[in-house]
Amino acid sequence: MTIGDALPGGDQSSLRHLNTRRVLRLLYEGPSLTISGVARVTGLSRPTVQGILTSLVDARLLALDGHDTVPTGGRPAQRYRFAGEAGQLAGLDIGAHAISARVTDLAGRQMAAARTAIDPGLTARQRIDAVVELLARIRPQGSPALWAAGAGSPGIIDDGVVRLSVAIPGWTGIRLAEELGERLGCPVTAMKDANLAVLAEHRVGSAQGVAHVLYVHAGHRLGVGVLVDGRPFTGGSGAAGEIGRHPGLGWSTAPDKLLSDAGVGPGANSIEWVFSQARKGDRDAITAVGAYARALAQGVGAMALAVDPQLIVVGGGIARAGAAVLEPMRSHLADVLYEVPELAISALGDEAVAIGAIEAARDRVRAELFTSDESPS
Repeated sequence: MTIGDALPGGDQSSLRHLNTRRVLRLLYEGPSLTISGVARVTGLSRPTVQGILTSLVDARLLALDGHDTVPTGGRPAQRYRFAGEAGQLAGLDIGAHAISARVTDLAGRQMAAARTAIDPGLTARQRIDAVVELLARIRPQGSPALWAAGAGSPGIIDDGVVRLSVAIPGWTGIRLAEELGERLGCPVTAMKDANLAVLAEHRVGSAQGVAHVLYVHAGHRLGVGVLVDGRPFTGGSGAAGEIGRHPGLGWSTAPDKLLSDAGVGPGANSIEWVFSQARKGDRDAITAVGAYARALAQGVGAMALAVDPQLIVVGGGIARAGAAVLEPMRSHLADVLYEVPELAISALGDEAVAIGAIEAARDRVRAELFTSDESPS
């Protein structure tokens, strides 16, 4: 399902088609408007606008939104709004130990969400099956069509293909966007999970209004998402931010060392437990988290020197430690950086990636609305 499929009048002239897209985009991006309001903003004639609005209402892409309250001395003018309920968006978070699915309408209003643990030993096909089935479970039969989906997963993802994944066995080489698109019947944008998380924090989380951000995911694994000028930065091959690859940082062994320092055995929930205990004031946990933060700060400091962020957002399981991790990180970063940027805990927690995936799906819809945006005369 694409916006092109949904637009009325498939045989309409190219000029009419462009004008229809302009009107739909205007109402998708902004508030409801009257016929006169749309004509004023677009520069189109009132009869042209009226015809387009009528066709878009008939196609259920626009809805009536009451009447104008500004007194004109005549009959109140009808207002029109984008019909967010005409379709749905999906946001998927595909991890090693858990998967999440989130569904919104086209305006981004949440309709359903679910998260479930999975066997980390699943094959690539089984993992894709699991996330598609989870999405199907939370979308009632008869739901509006999916217009677009976003998907996040750990690893290096370039052009929708998983180029390398250490966290998920057998995941390298999966054409994630293509395979999910075939299963879901809609365009899919696939990105590294940390980059979707930083996009989510920028749009609706702890980094709102901040254009240059580092997002640090720390838990069972360590990863960094980079936001430059308000957009996720992936680099030439999707590997931007993969600082943990550097053998001198010790990021690959940091999670196991955290558990050892805290005196607990390995387990799916042990790391989060250590972070929670540190927040509660447990001395062993605080010491272990402090050492973990030191290792984290070495890599984050190197990234910060390279991209000069305004803000560093800390997410993943480590966010549960709160100030117990921010303070040692700030102290260690002071030894590395000329000036330590502001640090903040993720406002979105475990939902950051799925929310970012929804934002990526919305951007996909928006991009199609912007396609062929010429100024017709």
